[in-house]
Amino acid sequence: MILEIRQAKLYDVPAMARIERDSFEAPWSADEITRDVTAGGNVYVAVALADEERAGYAEIRMIAGEGQIYNIAIAPEFRREGIGEALLRHLIDKADADGCKLVTLEVRSGNEAAMELYKKLGFREVGRRKGYYAKGGEDAVLMDLDLGKVEVEVAL
Repeated sequence: MILEIRQAKLYDVPAMARIERDSFEAPWSADEITRDVTAGGNVYVAVALADEERAGYAEIRMIAGEGQIYNIAIAPEFRREGIGEALLRHLIDKADADGCKLVTLEVRSGNEAAMELYKKLGFREVGRRKGYYAKGGEDAVLMDLDLGKVEVEVAL
């Protein structure tokens, strides 16, 4: 499989909306995805292509030195093939290149596979929002990754 990850374009939105519907109980609409793909600035949306087929996508927003991952979704037929990890690494690299010192995300407490992946890449649990998700009353687990940048102020 040849995997390519690039910035999402408007023509990727229909496939991304299908992936979203196949992945979540309360999916984002095609209009919401379009808004983010075309936002520019501090919003970055990546799409993963496996053998030129849209296999997944992910979004990060970077504000004041912090990158917040909003979404990672993989098409069911491409799950467990390393695409989620590749997208996550891509977002971390993007945040690092843009000067972020911290990357944050939230995940459903029952999504053990995602939490294992996040921990593998160095994320740590920093808090919980009890009963955050309306459907099922699941907790949201808050996680972050310190990109290890230390700023030193030198007096001249």
